[in-house]
Amino acid sequence: MLTPSPQDLRVALARYADARIEDARRSTDVTVRAVEDATRTLCVMTGTCEISEALHAADTRLGLRAAGVSGGETLTGSQQDKRLRAA
Repeated sequence: MLTPSPQDLRVALARYADARIEDARRSTDVTVRAVEDATRTLCVMTGTCEISEALHAADTRLGLRAAGVSGGETLTGSQQDKRLRAA
């Protein structure tokens, strides 16, 4: 498996966060598809099957786990979105 660059991971994380925020504001077929596409992209980039695993893997690769989120902490979607925006 190819390892994505940190910049590519950040772009994918930002795309996922933006899609989640837009879908939360006003869910439409377009926003639902955007979340699904962003989720699929992150899963492929990280070699995972679930978005929670993909977010964890991306955080780990970017060094965010050591910098602010302990391995056992579970974040809500809005907390993830805030953290992703900061990345």
